[in-house]
Amino acid sequence: MIGSVAFARTLVAILVAAAITHSVLCGEPTAAPSIEPGHLYDRIAVVGASASDGFGVVIRWDISEANPHPVAIHLNLTTVLRHAARAGLPANEGAPRPIIHHYASGLFFASPGTVGRSEVDRALKSKPTLVIALDYLFWWVYGTVDGSGQPMADEAARLANLELGLSQLDRVLAEGTPIIIGDLPNMKDAIGKMLSAAQVPSPETLVKANERIGAWVSTRPGVRMVPLAAILASLKRGETVTLGGSQWDPAKCGAMLQGDQLHPTFCGTVALAAGIMMTASEFDPSSASPWTMDPVAIRQCALLGERTKARPVGR
Repeated sequence: MIGSVAFARTLVAILVAAAITHSVLCGEPTAAPSIEPGHLYDRIAVVGASASDGFGVVIRWDISEANPHPVAIHLNLTTVLRHAARAGLPANEGAPRPIIHHYASGLFFASPGTVGRSEVDRALKSKPTLVIALDYLFWWVYGTVDGSGQPMADEAARLANLELGLSQLDRVLAEGTPIIIGDLPNMKDAIGKMLSAAQVPSPETLVKANERIGAWVSTRPGVRMVPLAAILASLKRGETVTLGGSQWDPAKCGAMLQGDQLHPTFCGTVALAAGIMMTASEFDPSSASPWTMDPVAIRQCALLGERTKARPVGR
């Protein structure tokens, strides 16, 4: 009778082979993306895990006599982008108003195979002109469950599992849709706060995984990458980070990483959004930018929108 570890390895190998075959049959992911000039931002789909889903990202009205206990408003990468577009008016009045669909899930870690495929399925149905998959690959390498739902057998299984995640993104590329991804940062400082030691790959595995991601990106003109690993390393050193053409100094704009050492704060999410959209502009510089990546303006826009929703009808 085959052992559980050997069985898991065999099952992952079969799934990887099937994924590669599916990618070949369904299209050519290494082809250039099909972008209608000026329409890159028309329909955006956000896929990924809890960072994109806004875990722990909340803003509140300032405490006052009128608001002694202000309600917290939860934001995620999608809502930050929506408010960044609204805040850009009227200065960016000539830019189209993007439609942004949110498919990222904080439950990605529980079943990367099921959740990851479902997110891509739903994204493709929306006929996106751009897919943002910033933290989509994270739980294909981190975690304790592989893409088949089996326990992660060893470090080699993490690298094999990564191929399953890449094959899902190849489905998007096969449709001619450009993608923004992130590489894998070293989240060891989150052990004991949000992650267990068993969920974190070894430093050697992370190096190999990021090398593989880099090689994958290099053969796919429809992909651009935000260097999350380098960004996190700079933040850990207390350095100013440049994203989206702006400098983000934690000493001025506040911490960019939450206390769990895993998820970005509101300011961190805005900074990442700025980096994502400047990177995306490389696909089609002719598409007018609708974004204003100012945390103050985005916060005000979000609060105003919430206040408007809460206002009674007729007032």
